[in-house]
Amino acid sequence: MLKSLMKGLFGRLLGYGGLVLGFWWLREAFLEINYPVGVMGGLTILAAMYMVVGGRRHTNNSDNTELSNTEEDDPSDSLDGRDESNQLPP
Repeated sequence: MLKSLMKGLFGRLLGYGGLVLGFWWLREAFLEINYPVGVMGGLTILAAMYMVVGGRRHTNNSDNTELSNTEEDDPSDSLDGRDESNQLPP
């Protein structure tokens, strides 16, 4: 558990740092009209977003990713208990 927590935390922190670096490179590319730096910044942002999502995936518990058999598949309104979800209101 500690290993997956550290992997998720490290992935998120590295991803957030990559986002900062990528946006900074994009800013510099717009200020100085430097296309290679702009492309590098855009690719860094995409890679950082992938890392943030990957870090998030490692911190979630695998039991929560699948629906359990005890959950309801009934689309009825669970607040008032009526089973009128397929009827139009008057």
